[in-house]
Amino acid sequence: SSSSSSLVTPKSSSPWRLGVAAAAALAAGAVAADPAHAEPLAQLANAMTAVKIPGLVGDNQFTEGFVSGLLLIFFSEIGDKTFFIALLLALRQDKNAVFTGTFGALAIMTVISVALGRVFHQVDELLQIDNNLPLDDLFAVALLLYFGVNTLKDAATADARAAEEKEEAQETVTEISSSGAGAAAATLIASTFSLVFAAEWGDKSFLATIALAAASDPFGVTVGAVTGHGLATGIAVAGGSLLSNYISERTAQYIGGSLFLVFAAATIFDIVTGAHSG
Repeated sequence: SSSSSSLVTPKSSSPWRLGVAAAAALAAGAVAADPAHAEPLAQLANAMTAVKIPGLVGDNQFTEGFVSGLLLIFFSEIGDKTFFIALLLALRQDKNAVFTGTFGALAIMTVISVALGRVFHQVDELLQIDNNLPLDDLFAVALLLYFGVNTLKDAATADARAAEEKEEAQETVTEISSSGAGAAAATLIASTFSLVFAAEWGDKSFLATIALAAASDPFGVTVGAVTGHGLATGIAVAGGSLLSNYISERTAQYIGGSLFLVFAAATIFDIVTGAHSG
């Protein structure tokens, strides 16, 4: 591939694309044998190529990556341990310093996740498996389905688990506040950064970002995920407890789990139709 497409490499020679071409050839043969089939087959072909849901399927890659990153990360972070860490720290320490440390850690974690996702994408390109299956896309689908199903299963007990997460965060924040009382802003930012970075490593949003970056535009995923982290952190620092007046942790989990499944389906659609080829 050319240097301009090194980050998002099309699989124009993939059997998935060849399968679509073969199906078209078979359809053409069927039409030749029986012209009565021409109209419904043409309608199906037009429907498949014309499907467009803004930010989901049929849109440009950056937009799809941005939307998926924004929505998945935002709803994954609501009620998460890092959310409560930022919320509780902001009640005791300078809000600006807490936001800077928390958001900085999450932004850098996002960049690392996207980089890992792109490494997997490049490995898939270099392996040259015999049937050239898009392993990076299939990996993304598997992870999105896994997180979607598990998030929906756990949604029923989300409020109780959120209480546990808040309790754990409270213990951690108490230790930092007692040891760093009156600390300079730079020290508070560094402490918050290291705490959030350690808590986020290997978390659901971390792995979800890897999956998205493996199959979607890396710049779109990065911007969307960082924006989602920024919104969630801003809400937490501003007073995340007020959010419960409008949306419960259980509702956020149901929304998040459903979004995982929706974007898994969208990725499957892109694989089958070759929406992003070329």
